[in-house]
Amino acid sequence: MNSRPQAYIDPPRRPLFAMPVPPDGKPLISLAINESSFGCSPKALTAAQERLKSPHRYPDPSSTELRAAIAEVHGLDPSRIVCGNGSEELLDVIARMLARAGDEIVMSQSGFFQFALAAARVGATLLRAAENELIADADAILARVTARTKIVFIAVPNNPTGTVMPIAEVKRLHAILPPHVVLVLDLAYGEFLPPDDLAALMAFDGDNIILTRTFSKAHGLAGLRVGWLHAPDWMTPGLNMIRGVGSVNAVAQAAAAAAVHDQAFVSAAVAWTGEQRAKLSTELSRLGLHHVSGLGNFLLTHFPAGHRVEDFIASAMAEDGIWLRPVGEPGFPNWCRIGIGTRREMSLLLTRLERFLVTDQRPFK
Repeated sequence: MNSRPQAYIDPPRRPLFAMPVPPDGKPLISLAINESSFGCSPKALTAAQERLKSPHRYPDPSSTELRAAIAEVHGLDPSRIVCGNGSEELLDVIARMLARAGDEIVMSQSGFFQFALAAARVGATLLRAAENELIADADAILARVTARTKIVFIAVPNNPTGTVMPIAEVKRLHAILPPHVVLVLDLAYGEFLPPDDLAALMAFDGDNIILTRTFSKAHGLAGLRVGWLHAPDWMTPGLNMIRGVGSVNAVAQAAAAAAVHDQAFVSAAVAWTGEQRAKLSTELSRLGLHHVSGLGNFLLTHFPAGHRVEDFIASAMAEDGIWLRPVGEPGFPNWCRIGIGTRREMSLLLTRLERFLVTDQRPFK
């Protein structure tokens, strides 16, 4: 007889990961988790250092100054902004507020893994909609929607593919969705969109749409964990009640408020990242590696038959301290998401890739 206690949910099977330790005291070259190698705004760093002088003071639980800064820059109502410990906390808060066991949550087939986790945490049924060449498909999503559907999650651009659902299709999807379904647009990589497209998405409004953003990518504040969302008036009291009190620490609030005002830095970071992404794409093509030409600060890359991605990841860490991970989303065997690093880091990576694909004809041992 099986005496193991019964769990309330059956979560997706992705193990937790730890930061690896590179060999022989080499510095870790982190290309696994889409961090910004461009750094953060000097103004954000100065603000963080100033706030760190009084660590004995609690943070503002409402992130008042940060919400005001976000609202000023983006032309929004601060009362409709909710801040959290990264946008991942906010995705979880949204699911906890809107869905329960027996409800349904819809996402595209290769959508952001946190969408699946959010559904699992509340015991909702997760439905994946087919895509068109790795791009979220409005008609396929609508075909999955039923009377039990509470949330549709879409990331624009998507992670891990970097693909972008056309803005017109996002609008059409929202227009057709029944009013009992909330459309959540995750714009974590929104800064990497053409500015007009991002502005069009940020202009979306209505009683059943939420926009989520983060300071972890283009702003370079991943280590401080700051995210925010823009929601209709009727949702914000509940979202604020469910999220953690003081989940955005004081140093993070100060840094993010300064970072959002430094849009010149964000523009420079986005431009630099785009240049490096294009160079990486050219080199991957030269090496014969198929990859998805998406937007963001990474490229989803497929390794050819006979060259296991796990072998390359092991050799890259052992030889150069380069940290990569295989893609864990369903349907991507032998794929790797390569983050954009510094010029030196990308040079090391490409040297290692060429050796692995051309010179080394045996699996790494």
